[in-house]
Amino acid sequence: MKKKDKKIVYVIVGIISVVLITIGVTYAYWILTRKQEGTNIVNTACLDIDMVGKNDILIEKAYPILDEEGLKLKPYTFTIKNNCNDYADYEISLEMLSETSLDSEFVKISLNESGDKGVPTNLSEYKKYSNLKISGTKEGRTLKTSRLKPKEEKEYELRIWIDEDVTIEDDTMSKIYKSKIVVDSKLGNIPYIESILNGTDPVLDGDLIPITINEENGQVTRADETEKWYSYAEQKWANAVILKSGVEDPGPNEPIEENDIESYFVWIPRYRYEIFDEGNYEDLSTKEDKAKIINVEFENKDEEIKSGSSVGQWLTHPAFTSFNTNGIWVGKFETGYDGAVKTSDAEINPIGENSAIEAASKVIIKPNVYSWRGIQVAKAYTVGRHYEATLNSHMMKNTEWGAVAYLQQSEYGSHQSVRINNNSNYLTGYAAKNEPTTGYTGISELCSNTPEACNEFSGATSGSDGEYNTNYFNKESVVASTTNNYTGVYDMSGGTWEYMMAGIDDNSTGDGSTGKLSVGRHNLWKSGFNGKLTCPQCNDAGVNHDIIEVTDGIDLPTDERFYDKYDYSISNATYNRGILGDATKEMGPFQSMTNGAQLRYTGSWYDDESSFAYNGNPWFYRGGAYSNGSGSGVFAFYSNYGHAGGWVGFRLVLAF
Repeated sequence: MKKKDKKIVYVIVGIISVVLITIGVTYAYWILTRKQEGTNIVNTACLDIDMVGKNDILIEKAYPILDEEGLKLKPYTFTIKNNCNDYADYEISLEMLSETSLDSEFVKISLNESGDKGVPTNLSEYKKYSNLKISGTKEGRTLKTSRLKPKEEKEYELRIWIDEDVTIEDDTMSKIYKSKIVVDSKLGNIPYIESILNGTDPVLDGDLIPITINEENGQVTRADETEKWYSYAEQKWANAVILKSGVEDPGPNEPIEENDIESYFVWIPRYRYEIFDEGNYEDLSTKEDKAKIINVEFENKDEEIKSGSSVGQWLTHPAFTSFNTNGIWVGKFETGYDGAVKTSDAEINPIGENSAIEAASKVIIKPNVYSWRGIQVAKAYTVGRHYEATLNSHMMKNTEWGAVAYLQQSEYGSHQSVRINNNSNYLTGYAAKNEPTTGYTGISELCSNTPEACNEFSGATSGSDGEYNTNYFNKESVVASTTNNYTGVYDMSGGTWEYMMAGIDDNSTGDGSTGKLSVGRHNLWKSGFNGKLTCPQCNDAGVNHDIIEVTDGIDLPTDERFYDKYDYSISNATYNRGILGDATKEMGPFQSMTNGAQLRYTGSWYDDESSFAYNGNPWFYRGGAYSNGSGSGVFAFYSNYGHAGGWVGFRLVLAF
């Protein structure tokens, strides 16, 4: 989105600063409520939560400012401490006083644990509640829900500022904003933990609800967190759902109707792995069969990070260190488009940044729905960041794909080839009835005719089995899961290729890295981000591409946690540019081969497609498509322009 005219912004700054600085002291209203809920069964139980603020909150710049400036404001810092020997659940909320007239959509906040980087979020994006805790308030927003262990304490930083996009046309003049912070706590039952996870058990926050899945038919039940609801030792990964707006949490052990679910997520616990290949592959050679069980140990974020780089050494997987979390929630399926009733309905590329932000409401992550395809990387990134912003929702990165892939290939996953989703209608959660034995040749080749070189694919009606595939609720579909049961991640082999928020540096001139991602091949095929194109000299279809920099798109993210960047190259076979753990660098050696007229680069893990991003195709996508046969897979990676391709979708991740 283009920045607004600077002259207009300067006018607004002058007016709003006078109004809001005058009432800036109203931001210093703070309150703590302690609330006993239920009856203490054991006389040693207690409820004693301390909240200690270290300073007043000062609105230093009460006019529209950039998010980068907002994050530099002096925060209001406070500590929440559990003084008891029992678990305590708590919520941090803001309640707006009745005299508040400034709408929440114009207020930006950042709430983060001290030491973590804050994420700017519009106040209006936080969940609104009606059971207000304080008299004289008119609106409440829940900023954070979490749990304290016995004697545990957490320190938070809160910053508030006026959104940079406020303009003179917005209804903000002579407005007042007053709020109080509320910390509401209650005794928490001791949650189930699995000792093998070493403290990396699933973390629930926001709208996430823990579930169990029936092993026979895929039906969902709300989990009781105090009982065993996952077991990584038994290859049963933790799952959670976000319910549709207006649907209430049914409570432990109650069924959840599929129609009430908006999105499924799977917990990938933080771990370190034993490096098995240093990935020093500078070009093509001869592939080998190198698939093996990857050694994994779960590692709490409070432990010392392992930084190995050689075979036999241990490395804390980079998917977890970028956000410093004990795990990530990964979309269980490719992202779908809510309301699509046929394949073409889900091929949507929003026009502009604002449309992409609004389109985040169309996200669904469910089985038997149409994958959202035909979307530029910039739009997919924007959709991802605005889906569940308070949970750091974002478009999946290469390293995060690698975290799922390596866990799948460990003793805690299926550690075998994951069956392809061969549904040509791009429906999620499907599984091929037969394992393909050859890569893409352009036609569906029946396994009954050529079992040594077959690749079956066909369409199917949503929720029904097809001629060559089974739908998610048919228990035979679990061969397409990373765990070989219903608890794993689906669509990581086949379905649609999935763009990653991962690409190469834009150093097209060779005069040194700018530190920014390339935004596309040339002006015809581009990602939708602002920035440099890596191959403007590429002459496709006789088109002259003189434009070397895009200026009418969406700004590239500046927060490095949300993307992976690789060195520039003019070759798609310089694999040593990969990142340890991203499931590209270590999957060699690689070779070139043909299936009929189809040229393929393949790796040494399950014969999966393996073509690295380079100046001609600067963005990564993963997993393969429904028709790629044996070339599709958890370890498949390829490169493309970042443009809106009808065969390319995306996946979402939560990291908090």
